[in-house]
Amino acid sequence: MLGKLKLGVAVSAVAVSAMFVACNDRAESDAQSKAQAKPAAEVAPAASKSVVVYFSQTGTTKKLAGVLKQAVNADEIELRLVTPYPSTYDSTIAAVGAQRESKQWPALENAKLDLAKYDTVYLGYPIMFGSFAPPIYTFLDSNDLSGKVVVPFCTFGSGGRKVSAAELKTLEPGANVTLAMGVSNKRMSRDDGDSIAKVEVETFLANLAAGKTDEMLMGGYSEQRPLTAEDSAVFAAATKDYAYLQLKPLSVSTQVVAGMNYLFLGTMSGFNRPPAETMVKIFKPLPGRGEPELIELLVVEK
Repeated sequence: MLGKLKLGVAVSAVAVSAMFVACNDRAESDAQSKAQAKPAAEVAPAASKSVVVYFSQTGTTKKLAGVLKQAVNADEIELRLVTPYPSTYDSTIAAVGAQRESKQWPALENAKLDLAKYDTVYLGYPIMFGSFAPPIYTFLDSNDLSGKVVVPFCTFGSGGRKVSAAELKTLEPGANVTLAMGVSNKRMSRDDGDSIAKVEVETFLANLAAGKTDEMLMGGYSEQRPLTAEDSAVFAAATKDYAYLQLKPLSVSTQVVAGMNYLFLGTMSGFNRPPAETMVKIFKPLPGRGEPELIELLVVEK
């Protein structure tokens, strides 16, 4: 402030400075009054440019969608059937099978969504009969995803991640369908399923940001080699609950992580189908940290 002038300044100068101080005080008082009369506008939070859209039959996909929503700070929309599927597994399979055969897709309460404000749609679903559940066809028929980034994610019994993503690309040629994420129902249903989902989501988003493809993610494995007795034991332990798929391993490659990843190449001939060349991904934890578990089953594309 000018009132803090050094001693020894002439009296006339002090008088002038006092006049300026008085003027400045009035100016500051006026400015404060105006500020109080007109409060600063509050800054509204930015609207999300991403949305997680999903259908969940048993709640497993809903759990994964919730973890993904938090990770990417997105809005969330759950697709709801007008007539829910039956409560039992066998009845649901019969209903879904009939819909796939007739291509009569189920009605949704909220089939048509306002997606104009979103750049990215994370689309989630359970795998049924090897691809996404029928309600997703209804959603795709009712909405235009052209020009949007579509990130598929799914839960499954044994596989279907790549097949469903490939079908999405075919049905939505105008959209940018990215690398797909998938977590098995068995892993999601474990006591530590939430922790597993968080790790899977973090890893997936990092791979997505880095532009990784399925082919690139396979790059860390060794060359395929003949099976050893230990390999066969790992395969048997991880697939003991999947006897209906009639899986037969023929060779294997491995990847050292915090444990061991196995990529078995073999055949699958379940459901009275001719043998199909198949890759089976299995993870074996470090000793004392659990049993080998099937991560995903992939039918080799010809």
